[in-house]
Amino acid sequence: MEQVKKVEEMNYFELIAWLGIGSSHPGGFPATRQNLNILQVKPEEYILDAGCGSGLTACYLAKNSGCRIIGIDINSQMIDKARLRAEQEGVAHLTEFKVADVYNLPYANDFFDLIIAESITVFLDKVKVYREFYRVLKPKGRVADLEMVLLHELPSNLRRQMKDCFGPGTDPLFFEEWLNVLKEAGFQDAEIKNPQALTNKANIIMNELKNDWLLIKDLANKITSTPGLLTRLQKNAGFMKRNLGYFGFGLICGRKPTQTFPEKLGFKERVWKILLRLATRLTLRLKNLKHEYNLN
Repeated sequence: MEQVKKVEEMNYFELIAWLGIGSSHPGGFPATRQNLNILQVKPEEYILDAGCGSGLTACYLAKNSGCRIIGIDINSQMIDKARLRAEQEGVAHLTEFKVADVYNLPYANDFFDLIIAESITVFLDKVKVYREFYRVLKPKGRVADLEMVLLHELPSNLRRQMKDCFGPGTDPLFFEEWLNVLKEAGFQDAEIKNPQALTNKANIIMNELKNDWLLIKDLANKITSTPGLLTRLQKNAGFMKRNLGYFGFGLICGRKPTQTFPEKLGFKERVWKILLRLATRLTLRLKNLKHEYNLN
């Protein structure tokens, strides 16, 4: 694979795509396995893996549940790797991988039974992403999103360092804030499953360099031919190691209601929904202003 940019110039997503890392999320693949056990996916369900990366989760799920699964990612390099993985692991007949944007999914309304995502929403417009998930889910369809959370308020200097490591859009929320965003998008039964504090064993990148055969295949050549690679990886890993106490992660879950017509809501439900929407937007806006002006 051709390297277009220097490692030092790549943003986080470009670096992950170039390396082909398949589970660059808090908790790594052990957290993925725990979450899939909780979800108890059935063979007849139709799944979307949003931000599928190199297809590690999608192929594992297809192999172990027999379900049909579509994986989408904005990066074509990741999609190429996901298709290769599916062929090598014998699940190409159950999987489909394509380049697509989570803000504008190329699928009809009420299409999927379950949407899974792993550490993409933290970098994006959360309400916009969840509303698009809501649109393509069937009534009673589920969303399960593994994301980083804040356990304590992050000081402004550490927030700047975090964004320098992982990109300017990086914005983990507290557990309750994640749930409020999910509710604003229309989901019911919002809850956090498998909440955990971040630990050294849950390091985002370095542990994955040892576990994924598709990654190991060309990693040695990249390390020897790219002098700045280890320095860049150590920068990201070092930030998380120094600041573990601020972060946790969990599976953010919700369900699309059976009845989706807002006019069927009672007066109290409509008022509550409006107030929740306003409160969520105000909270996020205040947080952005606070970080913008470095207020403590």
